Amino acid sequence: MTVSTDHRSDLAAEVAGTPLIAMLTEPESPAVPAVTEELGKAGVRAVEITLTSPNALDAVRRSVVTGAALVGAGTVRDRETARRAVDAGAHYLLTPGVLPDVLDEAGSLGVPVVCGAFTTTEVMEAWRLGAALVKLFPARLGGPAYLASLTMAFGDIPLVPTGGITADDLADYFAAGAHAAALGRPLVGDALHGGNLADVRHRTADLLDRVRAARG
Repeated sequence: MTVSTDHRSDLAAEVAGTPLIAMLTEPESPAVPAVTEELGKAGVRAVEITLTSPNALDAVRRSVVTGAALVGAGTVRDRETARRAVDAGAHYLLTPGVLPDVLDEAGSLGVPVVCGAFTTTEVMEAWRLGAALVKLFPARLGGPAYLASLTMAFGDIPLVPTGGITADDLADYFAAGAHAAALGRPLVGDALHGGNLADVRHRTADLLDRVRAARG
């Protein structure tokens, strides 16, 4: 079973409107829900909370109730974690690589998947198995030039470069054909460590200006 076409197109459309996915990689921070809410107010439609600590799913639960953005559970590697993430309220799942079991479980649960891939074979397989978006990870290994080659070959597959993207090279990725980009610190800054939440809006506005300029 794969994720339905509707779930694919819905998530892709949501992300395309404001093509930045915010990665919150420190789920233990008590500020995660507040930062998620601030990102939503800034226009970011999708936030990823990585499941990298024992209480990460609690951060998902507390962030979902803000209603500010779509909250995704990241680094999902097996069926059980997929089920627990959806039970916690995750709107979508993210995987570090092509994991057929997770994609199959997501199809059963009715949630879309942002599936990690790097090679051409992995990109095609992720899409064939029903990924809503294909996360090019780690993007820094190939850079914008590699992404441009993939988009020339797979113009119908929405690619989301992730891993090592900075504010300075963001525009290059969009000029190369990125559907969206996933970023951590360039968006979040020090907000998870007591930083000014208002700065999240300023950074988001700046990055979106760079995206618009790159897209022409």
